[in-house]
Amino acid sequence: MSDTIKIGGRSSLLSRIQILSVITALQQKNKTKTFQTVFRESAGDKDLKTPLWQFPGQGIFTKDLQEDLLNYKIDIAIHSWKDMDLRERKETILVPILPREDVRDVLLFKRNKWISAPTDITILTSSPRREHHIKDFVKSYFPTPINSFQVNIESVRGNIQTRLRKYLDHENGGIIVAKAALDRILNFEDLENQIPELNEVKQLIRDTISLSLFMVMPSSIFPSAPAQGALCAEIRKGDKHLESLLREISNADAETTANEERKILSQYGGGCHQKIGVSVLIRDYGKITFISGETEDGKKLFSKELSESPDLIFNKTEVWPPNAKMAARQRERLTYNIPKDVDVFVSRGYAFPLDLSVNPTNQILWSAGLSTWKDLALRGFWVNGTCDGLGESEPPLIDLLLGRTPNFVKLTHVDSDKHNSIYPVIPTYFVSAPEIPVPFDITNIKAAYWRSGSEFDIVTKRFPELLDVIHFVGPGSTFKKIKQTIGEEASKERVFVSLSFDSWVEKYIKP
Repeated sequence: MSDTIKIGGRSSLLSRIQILSVITALQQKNKTKTFQTVFRESAGDKDLKTPLWQFPGQGIFTKDLQEDLLNYKIDIAIHSWKDMDLRERKETILVPILPREDVRDVLLFKRNKWISAPTDITILTSSPRREHHIKDFVKSYFPTPINSFQVNIESVRGNIQTRLRKYLDHENGGIIVAKAALDRILNFEDLENQIPELNEVKQLIRDTISLSLFMVMPSSIFPSAPAQGALCAEIRKGDKHLESLLREISNADAETTANEERKILSQYGGGCHQKIGVSVLIRDYGKITFISGETEDGKKLFSKELSESPDLIFNKTEVWPPNAKMAARQRERLTYNIPKDVDVFVSRGYAFPLDLSVNPTNQILWSAGLSTWKDLALRGFWVNGTCDGLGESEPPLIDLLLGRTPNFVKLTHVDSDKHNSIYPVIPTYFVSAPEIPVPFDITNIKAAYWRSGSEFDIVTKRFPELLDVIHFVGPGSTFKKIKQTIGEEASKERVFVSLSFDSWVEKYIKP
């Protein structure tokens, strides 16, 4: 085989960044090889007016490259994996490469429309999936009063810089783009000046963000296009040498999640016309799968699943909280002191004081979960994103968008576990011990669901026998705390993650 390997891809700036990133990774593993780039426009790049879902056939961004590959004009084609159709290939194979970027979408919304919003807003997107999800999202997660405005959708096509310029030129509203696209461009260092327009596009992105408020869309209710943020290489079938070369820069998690998402979408037909989002996340406590959308025959899809859950079932009389109903707790607000201009992480809606304000132009407001986001939005606050109920250790990953590292403080109750929190804790309220019914027969209890580390401490201190039951908890600091208390070995058999209290009741409690 020749020591010069031709790598082809689309001629867009983002595609060139992706290819140069791949070549850098390959060169680190193969010092004797020379890699030559071949760029070309695809059919989807040439026609910027037709919505993607209206194109006939499949592979509008990939078919031309596949033909070049089969005609030996190139040896490797690099693709954004989400652009690849789901059909079985007869003459080529796909090899996943490099770690996956952030899978989420990001919405940019003009700051001046936040200050003086009209009676309707326009969101730019050419994706049926994004269009389907955004209208309901605005109603619950945009701040009052713009959550009640009419939402219009306009199609926007083109490379990232073209779409951002159309957004800036538009009279009002926002645009939804893949966060991975912005992150890749902002993070790329062109040391050899191979992309002359890179700095100009970076500045365009920074200027656009500075004129905008942003929301990072939560995967649980706004899952991405399957394989979004992942790259793959396409080679001719049987080319074992190139496959071996590419496998050296593969990433196991990226391969698993992207393949799983594509497999799920294939059950509904696939294609860019679908209104279905699928996001698979791998965490140390299991694999999380989010599906949301609508099938072509109008069937609504919505599911949140966690793998590696135990095969157990309990009666309502065998669990804490009693009868599988949240134990009531009383709350009381406290005097607080928050440093000026910090970013704010909110554990629960009640933790956000009534007299506190956050300036969305220079402060980030992040929520622990979706219910907290809703509470803050109803009070008129712009929320930038959420940990999606997966615990505060779930990283925001917004440094590139911000141009700085967020400086979060965590607003929570006075008994919150400060040692396991990754942010400085500011107590804003007191919460009482959970109410325990009388009589309460501790001998019947086989399992418990804990809402917080403080609840676990209070109840197990009064009833130490509960330390020996099976424990369920949401992912995050409480999970970490209970594992430390129970012990690492015992935790493998008796401490499990459940994504929410409601999902725990649905899965493990007899009706």
